[in-house]
Amino acid sequence: MGLLLVLRPPQPRPKRLRRATRAQRRERHRADAKEWATAEERGLLLDVSVEELLPLMNAAGGNRLPILGQLDPWSDGVLSREDLPQLNAEVDRLEAAGDDVERGLVAALRTLLVRWRDEPGLVLHWYGD
Repeated sequence: MGLLLVLRPPQPRPKRLRRATRAQRRERHRADAKEWATAEERGLLLDVSVEELLPLMNAAGGNRLPILGQLDPWSDGVLSREDLPQLNAEVDRLEAAGDDVERGLVAALRTLLVRWRDEPGLVLHWYGD
């Protein structure tokens, strides 16, 4: 199970189709895959394993992390630029991680946040399984 974090421009609210055809769903999936591949090349995407993230968050305070606590691996959501300072503070709390895997995850999160800070106009979307 994973959580996909992607920096991308704010997305307009999708039009609600009564029922998307298979062709429409396939086309949307292809468009998302292409966008995410480009985002990964640019360093704007992070694919996080929930099995790695949850123990790290629990060790850092779990429910007392208001921003990271929103990252639900079973749903999608968006964090705005106003959330960036609080999110930086929460990632600082995660840096007391013990093993190499957790330190690598914190470093990857830190890199993503630096990219977010440096590229105005982006928001952080997360997509759960």
